[in-house]
Amino acid sequence: MVTRLYIPWKRLFKDLWFSVLLIVIYMLFLSILDDEHLLSQLSLPLSIISVPGTAISLLLAFRTNSSYQRWWEARKVWGAIVNDSRSWARQLITYLPQNENSNEIIEDMSLRQAAWCFALARNLRKQDPTADAKYLLKADEIEVLKGSKNVPNSLLYTQGKLLKELFKNGYIDTFQLVQMDTTLVKLTDSMGKCERIKNTVFPSMYTLLLEILIYFFIFFLPYGLVETNGMILLVTSVTLALAFLIIERIATYLQDPFENSSSDTPMLTLSRTIEINIKQEIKYKDLPDAWKPERPYVLM
Repeated sequence: MVTRLYIPWKRLFKDLWFSVLLIVIYMLFLSILDDEHLLSQLSLPLSIISVPGTAISLLLAFRTNSSYQRWWEARKVWGAIVNDSRSWARQLITYLPQNENSNEIIEDMSLRQAAWCFALARNLRKQDPTADAKYLLKADEIEVLKGSKNVPNSLLYTQGKLLKELFKNGYIDTFQLVQMDTTLVKLTDSMGKCERIKNTVFPSMYTLLLEILIYFFIFFLPYGLVETNGMILLVTSVTLALAFLIIERIATYLQDPFENSSSDTPMLTLSRTIEINIKQEIKYKDLPDAWKPERPYVLM
């Protein structure tokens, strides 16, 4: 996630360099013809060109807004995960009796929640969901999890089973059971929302149609500037083309908030924050350091 004003120029260049090169060559060729007065018969009224340009601008605004809504929804979901994770640790600490046996249970179930956050983040990014578990879970549990097709879901099942055992053994009463189970339900709901965002593809036909319209607009734009000199035609056409292409590409980046890019939701950074908060509350000896931006202005 970008923490300050930051434009991913390298990524934009990588994605758009070939299209921009073709556009510059095309515009340069037409500007030379314009200087030689060879385009006068192909001149189009600028008002005709401006109509599709306005329509494309509205479509781009809608596209960018829709993409931002997906990105913002993902960020809100992870905000809820942070809150519910803290609530889970607090409930364990305040509900369970303070003795040697229960302290071990509190630590085990609290650290498993931190492991769940890391597992969900890694799973959404198609990475190894147990990559961060060795500092939070026991080795035998990690081996079992490696055979699971959905590690975050398996961790929540384990928490639910242990919660049932706490109730059966008299560590918590019915009210406390309901409260803690409600927290697990909220975490499950947040996991489902993340998976929905991840697996719901932005309508491809809308994206394809918008790209086709942008390139058609770029193709005909110079013919509305034939009355100007070649340099104005070149600069104006290339500038407008770049503006449309960059806005459309940034909207594409925003629509996928779980792809491990600079526009991503900082899930690993948030997971580390949760880990630190939980370990501090359970009086863990060695607290990890907070993660700093992996790249300038960008959180993981």
